[in-house]
Amino acid sequence: MRDSVEHDLDETDRALVNVVQIAPRASWAEIGAALDINPATAARRWGRLSDAGLARVIAYPRLTAWARHRCLAIIEVDCEPATREEVIADLVRVPQIASVTIASSGRDLYLTVLTADLESLSALVLSLKGVRGTRTRLVTRMFTEGGTWRLDSLTSGQRAVLHPPPNATGVLPAADRDLLVALADARRSVADIAGLTGTSASTARRRLARVVREGELSFRCETAQSITGWPVSASFWAKVPPPELRAVATGLTALPEIRMCAAVTGADNLVISLWLRSLADSQRFEEQLSTHFPTLVVNDRTIELRAVKRMGCLLDPGGRSTAVIPVDPWA
Repeated sequence: MRDSVEHDLDETDRALVNVVQIAPRASWAEIGAALDINPATAARRWGRLSDAGLARVIAYPRLTAWARHRCLAIIEVDCEPATREEVIADLVRVPQIASVTIASSGRDLYLTVLTADLESLSALVLSLKGVRGTRTRLVTRMFTEGGTWRLDSLTSGQRAVLHPPPNATGVLPAADRDLLVALADARRSVADIAGLTGTSASTARRRLARVVREGELSFRCETAQSITGWPVSASFWAKVPPPELRAVATGLTALPEIRMCAAVTGADNLVISLWLRSLADSQRFEEQLSTHFPTLVVNDRTIELRAVKRMGCLLDPGGRSTAVIPVDPWA
């Protein structure tokens, strides 16, 4: 059934995903107006995509603010071969671990981790079992992250009628942890959110409006990579002279391949994650970097063999979402 849905996708389905990427909590009336289809048709198409694990809207603390004020890290993990599957099964259940990726070289896994502070991060790293070693890179600045990546399936007129969330960068307080967990399905109704948080509908509506207005949460339409036309994931670890880091990173964020670009601690001060059209594009992209950003030196690179968890979404081998473990830095 899931494979059938994936193969039957049409341009309207892709445009629908693009609309939800831009305005994740838009009403079906707004979505229908943008696509010039009936709202009920839009809702039915979305339900089909969601049930097949091809698209899902999730919420998590805004990474640009979290890196600046709390603790965001990328952890490389080396596993004992005999325990790798067991280690992965344990890691994906940890709410502070937003993403788990199986790498092709240089490290067995790399993790994206959000914690409230360095002490909590240290405790998490020390608690990892069945691993041979870890290397932790703290993110000092997040220039762009996967939630901002878009399909290019809409006309300028369709995009113009949408109302994306404000581009604010507030920090989610611990008091809103229950709201964060309730938004594991970030298109839930206010009534459902109220029930899950044990508040009235008016209180839930007010709290949700505040975190959206202040930009404390990122809402991401997590999409199966297989339907995007960009089936290959890669990561580069690079070094840029510190005075040029911000300018280079800003230039990188304009490239369509870039999913994530972050300044980090360590010998390499920039990490880049990207989606590519093919394996051969990895070499082509690196050549492009050397041409357009001559002070950027790529010291390591890896192709992603599989994403097991991405921003709380558990993914099957085909990259389709099967469940959500909400990203919870205070767990």
